[in-house]
Amino acid sequence: MATNHDGGAKRHHKDQQVCRQVHDALAMALADIDDPILDELALVSVTPAPSAARVLVTFTASAKVDLDAALARVKALLPALRQEVASEVHRARVPELVARIAPHGMPLDL
Repeated sequence: MATNHDGGAKRHHKDQQVCRQVHDALAMALADIDDPILDELALVSVTPAPSAARVLVTFTASAKVDLDAALARVKALLPALRQEVASEVHRARVPELVARIAPHGMPLDL
């Protein structure tokens, strides 16, 4: 009976591919939003959390941003951003988006 030893590697590759697609879709969607709080954020990464069915979207913020207000704004936009991702990423199920904002100058543990 043959076993597939690279199943984990294939899943990892597919998860990374989806995360790249989500990152690109979010970057485009965020660029179209005129919001002074979002203007102070930078999209850093999109990573599986723990798989591509749920992804962690990480932003960094400039030093002058109120992190609580920025995170609240991002969370309020997540449903609309997920719809934008759905229109760009063709999958049977659109990944759930979870966001975090790393303070300016803080190292990211990616």
